[in-house]
Amino acid sequence: MFREMRRLLKITGDSLQFIILLILRSPVDFCMTAIYAVFLQHAFNAVEQNDIERLTLICVVFLIASLSIFLYNGTVWSIYAPFVVKMESRLRIKLFDKIIKFSYERIEATTQGEWLTQLNTDVQMPFSQPMHFPHAVNAIVRLILSSIFLWLINSVVFVWVILFVVPHFLISQYFVVRFMQALNKESLEATAKNTNEMTTFITCADVALLYDGQNYLLKRFEKSSLALLQVKMKIIKRNAINAAIAILPFGLSGYLILLIISGSWIAQGYLTFGDLTAAFQYRGGILMGANMLINCIVSIKASMAGIHRINETIYANVEEANG
Repeated sequence: MFREMRRLLKITGDSLQFIILLILRSPVDFCMTAIYAVFLQHAFNAVEQNDIERLTLICVVFLIASLSIFLYNGTVWSIYAPFVVKMESRLRIKLFDKIIKFSYERIEATTQGEWLTQLNTDVQMPFSQPMHFPHAVNAIVRLILSSIFLWLINSVVFVWVILFVVPHFLISQYFVVRFMQALNKESLEATAKNTNEMTTFITCADVALLYDGQNYLLKRFEKSSLALLQVKMKIIKRNAINAAIAILPFGLSGYLILLIISGSWIAQGYLTFGDLTAAFQYRGGILMGANMLINCIVSIKASMAGIHRINETIYANVEEANG
């Protein structure tokens, strides 16, 4: 997986800048989690102590911190977004330049839909996906740092959180992630076939009209569209299973159990309400980081089929391909 991505970044030639921007983007989500946790912890403690001056100071610091992190994130994103567009454009140009060097026989051996899918869908996968390597790095940083801070606040709460996060991660890997690459490869093949049928329907419209073959072409396009729909539905069902697992058996149930246990600690004076709210913020950081990481792994696994196809085309020996 990482080897294929490194080969792809080598094509664009901007791997160092890409890594630097990933590092700069990585702490944003955790910083927001930490800001909310610290604010709620000190704010509720100030309310319990009836300390208005301290509460006012906390609100002012929270405002400044929130504005600062949003400004930082916006600045990094304003650099990252056009950079990714340039990388995608450069990759598409290099892929097109490679394809036109192939012999006529080599190009004709692959359908038009296949080439169009590579130049559009496959090129967009590494950089334009909602969840990919940038979000995976962000999720890992958020997950690790939230775990450390939650452990420092209350190690027992941390253990309870991990008891619900780890099964969710393992089940998602078993029921969702390990099937995604094969499903996405099947989806790309179905997309290429559907695109090819649509191209044929357009380019051969005059011939079909002359020989009364519109229904034949239409049925072929309809058949490929239904095949593409069936593959897409398989992917959606897998993602729906993952979402249901995250919300029902592990997310909500874990929250209720922790709320019951923590309530008794507050009643006994072992834990303040402010500390509890901070702990739940870090718990949310762990859960959201874990869910984002799982979704990123699913997306990365799914996109590996397209990335492999691009690398296979770019690194193909022209003489061998022509021969």
